[in-house]
Amino acid sequence: MRLAKYLKLSIIVLFVLMIGSACQNNQEGVPDGYISLDELTDLSEKSNTLDWSNLNKYSFEDTGSGLYIRNYPLEGGHQLVLTGRSLESPPERVYVVNQSGKELDFNPDNLSDLYESK
Repeated sequence: MRLAKYLKLSIIVLFVLMIGSACQNNQEGVPDGYISLDELTDLSEKSNTLDWSNLNKYSFEDTGSGLYIRNYPLEGGHQLVLTGRSLESPPERVYVVNQSGKELDFNPDNLSDLYESK
């Protein structure tokens, strides 16, 4: 009887921890809650060498399940999205989603579209 109670309690705690980790939201860093377009330009200059750690100081929403998918809010209502299988290796894909939902490759040339809508 006692074992059954501990088992139930363990399952409940495990379930709560799984739900909590799935809804992870990093709130370190930027008080405004978004990456400015100037900061985005600096980050885009290292688009080929961009790593997860380059964005540690920014807020993000983790929407992945089985993959890491991090959405970083940008100035103007856009989002920077990084996807990958592991935080230990560079992101497999980095792109910007503009306000209308269009995906743009993350490079300095494509940022002009974001500046025009500013």
